[in-house]
Amino acid sequence: MTTYNESQVFCEIENFILSILAGEVGVEQFRQQVVPLIKKSRRFFIDGNNYIAAIIVFKQLEQVIFKANTFKFYDSIYDLPDQVIEGFIQHVHAQSELIAADYQHDEKQFRTQTKKTERFLHDLMQENEHVQIFVMQLGFTEEALKMIRLYDVDLYLYAFLRLIRSREIALFRYIHSVIWQLRHDPAQGYYIQFFCIYLGCGETKILPDHGQRIADQWSEITNGYGRAHIEISVLNGISVNCHDEKQIHRALYRVKELMEKGTQHHYLRVMRHRKKTFECQSIGITSL
Repeated sequence: MTTYNESQVFCEIENFILSILAGEVGVEQFRQQVVPLIKKSRRFFIDGNNYIAAIIVFKQLEQVIFKANTFKFYDSIYDLPDQVIEGFIQHVHAQSELIAADYQHDEKQFRTQTKKTERFLHDLMQENEHVQIFVMQLGFTEEALKMIRLYDVDLYLYAFLRLIRSREIALFRYIHSVIWQLRHDPAQGYYIQFFCIYLGCGETKILPDHGQRIADQWSEITNGYGRAHIEISVLNGISVNCHDEKQIHRALYRVKELMEKGTQHHYLRVMRHRKKTFECQSIGITSL
């Protein structure tokens, strides 16, 4: 039996609900798709988690199906009259405004976090002569993807940040501050987009080496489940002479571009864990 990761299952549910709203799912398609999704998703729902509207509506559908089905066997949904299935579809359409408002909330939240990051970096560049920004993605091995859940990512991330703040490892003493985004790839699962900020010019060739060593630390703290990816385009980092306004603007634009990249498909919208959607947070670390 195929095992699905949490992020992938919730993305499938979201796409299913959006397809209904778009009029792409008829009675027969609904029958064929809804039962497998319910079966795959049941083990992932956790009381207390704050899911987005599309997921909540799907959960409502499941409850309505239970009520419409006397024996509570999912497979007997195929025996329900067409008008009952049409009623399920109408229920989704009745929630369209709620779902639309939910997406608007996500977009507003993302804009807020992007501006917060731009202000943080701009202030940092005003206070220093030279800044280097190095970007990497901290994700998980293919073997681990099917068992890694958002709760696990949360634990690993905060353990990793505590390690950086403690500065007991020499590697982290060179990092002045970090910015992170918790995101997901619908096909693979959750990952963290991680921005390391260094002060001073340094040697460009050192950054890729730091990236690999940070990747090793991520793997260690995740018990070997973690893996890191560094895009070729940012392999040598973003170097900024803070006396040059053009370089400052170019750097801010590049960071914003990296934050926005893939946001329509690669951000945390399947649930809001601890009231976060896909929050980017800057963490100042005192230089030693």
